Amino acid sequence: MLIFWVIAGVALLLLLLTVVFGDFLDGVIDAIDVTGGYLSSTVVLSFLAAFGIVGGLVLATTDASVLLATLAGVVAGAAVGAGAGVATRALTNGPTAHQITSSDYVGQPATVTTSIPSDGLGQISLVVAGQSTALAARADAPVPTGAGVTVVANLGPGVVKVATTSTQSL
Repeated sequence: MLIFWVIAGVALLLLLLTVVFGDFLDGVIDAIDVTGGYLSSTVVLSFLAAFGIVGGLVLATTDASVLLATLAGVVAGAAVGAGAGVATRALTNGPTAHQITSSDYVGQPATVTTSIPSDGLGQISLVVAGQSTALAARADAPVPTGAGVTVVANLGPGVVKVATTSTQSL
């Protein structure tokens, strides 16, 4: 019975360390992964924790054999591991998993927050992938504060070219 509790304890400790410090076992898991990316350290550690806990509980609370406790642990571990795999994959591949780059700004509507002079920089505010961003902006003609614009080009880090919404081109 002790082996089940040791497996559960070590797995829970490693799972906690993975949550706090990042997926430090990922390289090891990648080396043995044949599932196309569904296997991760979170899945393996969740399986082992559930296996140990359920196996230990079955032995401690019933007159079941070690074989039955092991089978119960495998079934519970598979269910918890599969759930952890689905949840981890959904979070990893979710809509916020995309790293926003300057190319994502082009074509996006924005609002001028600091007027843009014809020969200088102003500021715009826009929302991309649910994230509000303020950028320096240039335009071919003066654009007043509060005007609606569309980002038409990237001019450099944090600087874009905009066109007023009514003309849509420069």
